Amino acid sequence: MEPEMALPTGCWVIRLPRLAVIIPTSGGSGTYWEFYGQDDWRATNRLTLNLGLRYEYMPWLTPYLGQGAGFDPAQSKPIIVSSSTDSVNLKGQPDAAVGMDIFGNLIQTTHQAGLPLTVTNVSRDMFGPRFGFAWRPFGDKTVIRGGIGQYYQVESTNIRLNFNFIPFNFTQTVNATAGVVPTQTTANFFQGQAFGAGMTPANTPVSWNPLPEQAKMASDGHWSLGIETQLPVGMVLDANYVGTSGRHLPGALNINDPTPASGAIQARRPYTDFGTINYNTQNGSSIYHAFQASLHRRASAGLWYSVAYTFEKSISRFQNVSMGGDGYMVKSLDGANVPQILTVALGYSLPFGRGKRFMNQANAFTNAVLGGWQFQSINNFRSGTPWTPTVSTDVANIGVGGQHPNIVAPGGCASTGSLIHSFNAADFAVPAKYTYGNSGQNICHSGNLQEIDASLFKEFNVTEGSKFQFRFEAFNVPNLTDFSGPNTNIDVSTYGQITSISNSPRQLQFALKYLF
Repeated sequence: MEPEMALPTGCWVIRLPRLAVIIPTSGGSGTYWEFYGQDDWRATNRLTLNLGLRYEYMPWLTPYLGQGAGFDPAQSKPIIVSSSTDSVNLKGQPDAAVGMDIFGNLIQTTHQAGLPLTVTNVSRDMFGPRFGFAWRPFGDKTVIRGGIGQYYQVESTNIRLNFNFIPFNFTQTVNATAGVVPTQTTANFFQGQAFGAGMTPANTPVSWNPLPEQAKMASDGHWSLGIETQLPVGMVLDANYVGTSGRHLPGALNINDPTPASGAIQARRPYTDFGTINYNTQNGSSIYHAFQASLHRRASAGLWYSVAYTFEKSISRFQNVSMGGDGYMVKSLDGANVPQILTVALGYSLPFGRGKRFMNQANAFTNAVLGGWQFQSINNFRSGTPWTPTVSTDVANIGVGGQHPNIVAPGGCASTGSLIHSFNAADFAVPAKYTYGNSGQNICHSGNLQEIDASLFKEFNVTEGSKFQFRFEAFNVPNLTDFSGPNTNIDVSTYGQITSISNSPRQLQFALKYLF
């Protein structure tokens, strides 16, 4: 584990408060207090322990000009707007007064509801212990290292506090009648009517993203255990197990989507005066495990190389309404999960020219043309990323897209080798009307990816402190094609169609640098 910063052994620190950035029309501010202490203890001449404990007080940000709100359906006035008084600050946005006129009978302030200005209650249990060790049981050429620590994420002003909060932000749609003159213009779009005229919660259901009254600050646990050893001929082997765990990650909690059934969607919502109500909550989690190994050879006889391999699995858990309705939590492979990654890098100083194995006695012209060249290459090979089969229609009749099909044949994601239909749609089926499909999240994978780049360069001394460097660089040397993911809808004629690539064609470039 790396220490917080370079400090004397056994140091205790109180960090000064800091203020979050306030942007002109939204965002929030907060004062944070952080306390930590650490000590490095050399238990023996072969064992060193790193010990630390951190405490952080990081309240949720106070919404700028009161532009934050929660929703508590158990109360007669369920919309709870941030304010230290019994009145809502209508200076937050130009149309806040219009929103207050429409929704005022449903609004109370946090002062009236007995909630903090942040709407969400503050967590006070953010302790972050750290422990690390370095042990050399077999002498100076081998070291075993390990560590574990708990960390907390600072709230971002662009996640919770920049959403559609009543009464500060809402939209009104007006449709033009085709062929009628005059239609709406930007100069008089509402044709003489004030913005919001005729709107009520009942006839214009508003979708919004309230803040929850209770939520934990996001946290991450990190741990690792590995060995590093020096091998003959200048090689170093490094092998590690690495893990991370995320808890209370920013997520969503829908509470106003209907259950699958026939009939109008709005009439079947639990709260018919509103559209989608999607709390900005902290209900996500993640887990990551990886084996990471690398072999390095220091430069010797003009050659160096590095080989790194990672075998990993990343799993996340978040709500997915399209699979099971409001509150339905799904544990699946993370969308960025890449099971295997191999990276090979090498460099070689070509053995031609003065001071080299060949052409050591070359004249000035020959040495300038053929001597002193260096070659480098970086090569990446990795598994494809996951994707999810879907259906194109609202089969469940819940007003939410991206619903899943049923699985007919296990392993239906196998590639057909075609760009027109890259998988077999017959392995999936559209669910029965008003039901959810049983296929999972991120159960398929796109193709593997590879990238091979190389460069050839030479330096020409100009003066003692300056030189020219000529470079020839090639990207995607073999001009390989890595295809992007397919059309995931199994019920359309273009199912499985791949229409783009995820890498670039071969590129060649020449460069001349002057270094001084």
